[in-house]
Amino acid sequence: MKVPTSVSAFDTIVGGGVPAGSVIILAGEPGAGNREFSYTSAAKLSLARRDEQFREFMIEDSSDIYIPEGTTYISFSRSRDEIMRAVDLTFNEDLANSFRDNLVFRDFSIEYFKNSIVPIKWVTPNVSEFLKRKGELLKEFVEFLDKNADGRIVIVDSLTDLATSPRIEKEDLLDVIRGLRRKAKDWNTVIYLLLTIGVLDRKDESILFDSVDGVMIFEWHASHKYSKRYRYMYVLKFTGLMSHLEEERIARFNTTLNRRNGFVVVNTEKIG
Repeated sequence: MKVPTSVSAFDTIVGGGVPAGSVIILAGEPGAGNREFSYTSAAKLSLARRDEQFREFMIEDSSDIYIPEGTTYISFSRSRDEIMRAVDLTFNEDLANSFRDNLVFRDFSIEYFKNSIVPIKWVTPNVSEFLKRKGELLKEFVEFLDKNADGRIVIVDSLTDLATSPRIEKEDLLDVIRGLRRKAKDWNTVIYLLLTIGVLDRKDESILFDSVDGVMIFEWHASHKYSKRYRYMYVLKFTGLMSHLEEERIARFNTTLNRRNGFVVVNTEKIG
């Protein structure tokens, strides 16, 4: 069973989508498109769920394709209002509304900032809510996923927050990710973990990459002839998909963003 990423040029090459149960790191340079990729996937899957014509347009062969029943969005340091504002700025009204369709949003900011130097009033106006939360972030995160991941696309915003927090042990985080990769195989889901490239040292970054099913890289590249920069995406690793990309000799995907379609592949670059 596969779940479409909703980026049509990519899905066509990999046979319709990514394997259900995949835990995927979307690792990107700032502004290079990893966040917009996840937004676009969630919004267009919602459109496909509601609109039969769009579903037929997006999916050529539906025999082995699963459309998730909704989106679960998890944030650690950004509020729901901030995320929704970013979605509204990224998409036109139709796509932004689709992103909101059947959306479960969980803001773990209270647990994330508990016992930090950040004042309570910066996190929430509800002091009693702040005080009653236990602050066991990873435990709460796992329990929430266990109840809200099956049958839904999951966006975790972001792995960078967890990996750089001084209040989270590196070994505990790796245990959670490895356990999540194991459990996700029982769920009809795709889990996207957003990560900023270059924040962690190479060793820690490589260990995280080794702990998931797939890693997709989003980068900027400057033109030698023009001042304009271009966004590119390539697949660093992906269990079950690399053979498709190698058969097509795909090196990387040139991408762009627009409000009507979100994250879009403009063209592909071949190897050799």
